[in-house]
Amino acid sequence: MSAPRPLSFLAHVLLPPLCVHCAEPLPRSRPGICRWCRATLRPLPPGCRRCSLPRPGSPPECDRCRAWPTGLEAVAATRYAGAAESVVHALKYRGWSHLAELCAASMAEPLAERTPSLDAIVPVPLHRARLRERGFNQSALLARAIGDRLGIPVVEALCRSRPTHSQVGLGRAARKRNVDGAFTIAARVRPGSVLALVDDVATSGATLSAAATALIAAGASRVPAVTFALALEGPPR
Repeated sequence: MSAPRPLSFLAHVLLPPLCVHCAEPLPRSRPGICRWCRATLRPLPPGCRRCSLPRPGSPPECDRCRAWPTGLEAVAATRYAGAAESVVHALKYRGWSHLAELCAASMAEPLAERTPSLDAIVPVPLHRARLRERGFNQSALLARAIGDRLGIPVVEALCRSRPTHSQVGLGRAARKRNVDGAFTIAARVRPGSVLALVDDVATSGATLSAAATALIAAGASRVPAVTFALALEGPPR
């Protein structure tokens, strides 16, 4: 039963909802971020045409994506810094599931622009032990929110068949070793299908590459990927 209105008002005054990044009081609990911080979630500048990493001249591929499997390309909604980092942390570690809608609003458009015809959306899975620990898969929340916006079904086509270490703090080579062969197929993939891969953050692209490799080996012709944020510089995350 909901609290009486006076008590609700008092609770709102004493414990107002705060912006997930700057802690500015908010008029309501959703979307959980103030309009000033939300305005900083800007699209990435022009970059690599395959992986979206900002690069002068917008080359067709770069050193980040040159070794990716044929058929994988990726876009991201914004840079992994500032408010975007706070949003991802709150979604992933604090269980603020409603932030998936905010993220999906900025992810759906670049995905649809890059690949207007999709057969299904596939979230990057967690290992079952990590899923039990966290209670949800943030990538699945994002995938469902994007699927609702675009009218595209979400298929849990992948399984993380072995546990992997956190990618935080690992270099590019270590990230690749960590996830190589970690994904197997959990649902039938129609030959020639175009499957959008969804995750929260990309850095080196090792996770996207390993997941796409499994989907392509199972019959997918293309795997356009979309993440909410792309880490551009600094220590690997």
